[in-house]
Amino acid sequence: MGEKSGVGVEPQREIEALRARIRDFEVREAECGLVHQELLQTRRAWESIFQGLAHPTVILDPRHVIIAANRAVVKASGMSEGELAGRKCYEVFHNPGSTEPPRGCPMEKLLLSEGVETVEMEMEAFGGVYLVSCTPVFDEGGNLDKIIHIATDITARKRAEEALRESEERYRIVADYSTDWDFWLAPDGTMAYVSPACRDISGYTPEEFYVNPGLNGAIVHPDDRELMERHNAEAPYSTNKHSMELRIITKAGETRWISHVCQAVFDSGGRLRGRRASNRDITALKRVEEENRRLHAELEQRVAERTAQLEAANRELESFSYSVSHDLRAPLRHIEGFTSILMEDYAEELNETARGYLERVVRAAGRMEELVDALLKLSRYTRDYMTFEPVDLSDMAREIVAEFSKSDPERNVDVTIQQGLRAMGDVRLLRVVLENLLGNAWKFTSKVEQGGIEFGRGERDGRGVYFVRDNGAGFDMTYADNLFSAFRRLHGSDEFEGTGIGLATVRRIVHRHGGEVWADAAPNRGATFSFTLPPA
Repeated sequence: MGEKSGVGVEPQREIEALRARIRDFEVREAECGLVHQELLQTRRAWESIFQGLAHPTVILDPRHVIIAANRAVVKASGMSEGELAGRKCYEVFHNPGSTEPPRGCPMEKLLLSEGVETVEMEMEAFGGVYLVSCTPVFDEGGNLDKIIHIATDITARKRAEEALRESEERYRIVADYSTDWDFWLAPDGTMAYVSPACRDISGYTPEEFYVNPGLNGAIVHPDDRELMERHNAEAPYSTNKHSMELRIITKAGETRWISHVCQAVFDSGGRLRGRRASNRDITALKRVEEENRRLHAELEQRVAERTAQLEAANRELESFSYSVSHDLRAPLRHIEGFTSILMEDYAEELNETARGYLERVVRAAGRMEELVDALLKLSRYTRDYMTFEPVDLSDMAREIVAEFSKSDPERNVDVTIQQGLRAMGDVRLLRVVLENLLGNAWKFTSKVEQGGIEFGRGERDGRGVYFVRDNGAGFDMTYADNLFSAFRRLHGSDEFEGTGIGLATVRRIVHRHGGEVWADAAPNRGATFSFTLPPA
């Protein structure tokens, strides 16, 4: 019995040990399954990240053969993943069909560095410019296992940089050949650029300003430094243009005037890039302005003196007018009065010849009184105060002609007056002008069977011209210069009555309105008197 029991215990232990080993194996198998699942999940995550990279990225073996490539490489190269696998990276990225990396490429640098550090450089790839990075990966034994090759597309940035360089070069060319002294002050206070014109204006070279940026303020005239300090306090961070005029002391000690304009410059990100400024030499302009001020002051002095002389002349003219009005009229009245008494009281004692003489004296006195009246009117028209307002010349002319027709109803005159003639001037004085011109036309057509008078408006050198035209006696243009002078007549008083003062009055009034007057005529073919006035 005891022997049988001994034999049965040993197999039982072995069975239990085997069962334990089976359970341990099952546990380990389960753990391996979990690890495998984790590895799969990690691989999927890594694959997702790798494929999701926006930059063309490949993984190479130590011989630079592509092991894996992401979708960005497929898109950039136009090859499928199958076509990419097994190719050298430089065949895909840089030089299709090449068996060696191009000189200077990152792979060559990686080889020269014995693959111990990441190398980067800019290269042409896929028809653009890329920043290529090669990073070596080592195994546990320190041996090169893989290479991660990443290409970042910087084509747009390089084009922008090139465009900026070209723009700066164009600006530099323009600024270098400009006569203005331009400069660019960096945010740190150093000079980023100074144009060559600074030498012509200040006497200092661009290099002197580069070495000593403070020279820009040191050459400001002492009397203008406070102005410059206020300007600098306002201008640094303003995008508005700031300008001022100030003086500088050149290297040779000469004082020059400059027109200074500056403006803060910011990049697209709102960062301050500095301040651009321009200085223009305006010394010659200032001298001209000073000369103009001197001449203006001198002119004002002359005007004041001339005004005083005119005022004195007007006072003398007023005094003369008073004398004419009182002192000259009185003797004329005496002559006319005593002559009339002789003719009335001693008519029986006077023979026909004596009475003729006395009648001639009366007529001469009356004529003299008319001339005095005309002279006084001329003087008054020269001195009277003027009020400018719109004037309807057509209505005014119709009123004047109606008065002529009423006073001389037997006349047969065809009068044409253009509608809507208007001007800017003094109503009273412009009426005197039309009364004289239309009156002359009415008078000098008196010996024509069918008189014709026209008042209208035309053009001369782009300016409106008013005219009074008639078909009357006319005159010889040889003597036209005498027309507008006082007491100058081209027709005798026995032909046509008048004082010879009317056209002189017209000229003075038209001139006071800033216009001109002239005449055109021929003997027995009528006359045209033209004049200009400010438009209404």
